[in-house]
Amino acid sequence: MEQIMNQNWDLASLYPDETMSNKLIEFRNELDMKVETLSEDLKHLNRSSGIITLSKLVEIIQRTQYVQNGSEEFDDLLICIYAQNTNNTEVIGLLDHSTVIKTKLQSFQLELNLTLGNLSDDLWAELLCLTEIEPISFFLLECRNKGKNQLPLKMERLINSLSINGIKGWEQQHEQMLTQLRIPLKMDGETKDVSIGQALNEAIYSKNHDAALAIKQICEKNADLFASVLNRIAGFRLTIYEQRGWDNLLKELCLQNRIMDETLHTMITSIKQHKELIQSYIQRKIELSEIKNPSWYDLESPYFTVAVKVPYSDAVSLIIEQFQTFSDSLGKFAEEAFEANWIETENRPGKAEGGFCASLPLSKQSRIFLTYRQNYQDVITIAHELGHAYHNYILHNEPAFAQQKGTSLAETASTFMENLVVDAVIKQSTSKEEKLALLEMKISNGLKYVGTIPNMFKFEQEFYEKRKTNIVTTEEINTLISKVENELYDGLIEDLAVHKWMYISHFYNAEKAFYNIPYTIGYLFSNGIYEKLKKSDNGLEQLDELLRSSGRMTVEQLAERYLGEDATKATFWDSSLQPLKDAIEEYLYLTEDIKINK
Repeated sequence: MEQIMNQNWDLASLYPDETMSNKLIEFRNELDMKVETLSEDLKHLNRSSGIITLSKLVEIIQRTQYVQNGSEEFDDLLICIYAQNTNNTEVIGLLDHSTVIKTKLQSFQLELNLTLGNLSDDLWAELLCLTEIEPISFFLLECRNKGKNQLPLKMERLINSLSINGIKGWEQQHEQMLTQLRIPLKMDGETKDVSIGQALNEAIYSKNHDAALAIKQICEKNADLFASVLNRIAGFRLTIYEQRGWDNLLKELCLQNRIMDETLHTMITSIKQHKELIQSYIQRKIELSEIKNPSWYDLESPYFTVAVKVPYSDAVSLIIEQFQTFSDSLGKFAEEAFEANWIETENRPGKAEGGFCASLPLSKQSRIFLTYRQNYQDVITIAHELGHAYHNYILHNEPAFAQQKGTSLAETASTFMENLVVDAVIKQSTSKEEKLALLEMKISNGLKYVGTIPNMFKFEQEFYEKRKTNIVTTEEINTLISKVENELYDGLIEDLAVHKWMYISHFYNAEKAFYNIPYTIGYLFSNGIYEKLKKSDNGLEQLDELLRSSGRMTVEQLAERYLGEDATKATFWDSSLQPLKDAIEEYLYLTEDIKINK
């Protein structure tokens, strides 16, 4: 690939026959009509003298899968359009329409769940014997179980309808508030209003105390508004749980991520048992930095840095090369993704912050979004998102219902590819300073999953418990954050990021409960896979089969089938923590003489 500074993705090729705007409106109308027709046909089927025609039910199921894929493609495409230009007001209205379509589809899904739940055992067994149903039998069984346990259909439909202007409306409100939040920073001799993401990047990577102070001041000014939104989202969710008779706060989380409560708690316990190692790394960073009163951004700021910048062309070559070391076909996939312009990397104003991979199942493609700033962290981000794209590539050839995977399993391929690249870069490092910088990056990323996220999970659980009885004030929210952060850092960090609950969007997700912790599950589960398969002669074949089954099995079933492990036991999670432990121990060893000399 020729030397280039950045890359812009190609969205227009997805719909070449008409303007994007007209096609999106046409797409919206088509989806809306198909959902309405599906709903009417299912109602008619259920009114057919109490006798379900199996062939008609199968036909409805097949049509539903097309609409499912269409809704996902429509929504992800709109997110891409908005992310590349947050000043695009037209797309905001279409995103509202997408929410309405998804809500209608969810209401239809409730009726399908009830229909499957009401099938006689004989008819259900007959349905499962059909060839076209076998690949989606796992998903349909989940639907059947939901149908047997859901509220009366009218109540579930009412919840869905109210959610448009309720929990989903509040989620969109938070997104707009966060996008519009501006932090005044002095840059290049003048004061500029930057996004929260840009300010955080400045505080962490430029070690800019003024940026951290400005973030704190703006957050304090707006905290009450954000607290109000968070309370409404939690209140809406808790009301639904109460109506359904769910006493366990984590029931929805476990169902969505296809993991048992027992497994989740075993994982958390395993992480807690390695708390001292995490703290030893933090202590070493503080000793090296010689900071008397360390703040949250000091912890996240790298002490060691790689002096050279990584041009985008070099990042592309590095990723393709490392993917090829695992498999020629994996390397070819990465090369084709770059050449087909699936990736948006340009560093320019007006873009959204962060990175993501959009799945476009009807087009059988993906699109990757980030802002590339010529550092190794961004190289790793591209590898991570390409992992998501590869997972999509495997699943896009499966029926829509077999593509539905929990967030934790969705992180499997992404973390795997991330590990491939970061381990290779560390191994190839030519100096101690560079190796330490890369080790620090790997450790910092790992600590997000086994330190920050479990901490936020604990905060969120305690917040929801308090919200059961009353509105939780801004002061109380900040106190909860301080409490769990101090438990992790054990007094090592004095100036905590007590307002992080405002800008971590996962807290405000309307569809996915306790959306932070699935990333920890996925990170550790993928580490377990990585340690097993990187030594295997047919590692890619095994990985492909696991990814293909990610929409058909639970976490426990995948671990047993493809890894020969019992995910309910601590030994599995302990071994999954080993790569991070090894990195921390190597870091401590390599920095011992530096600490002594200081």
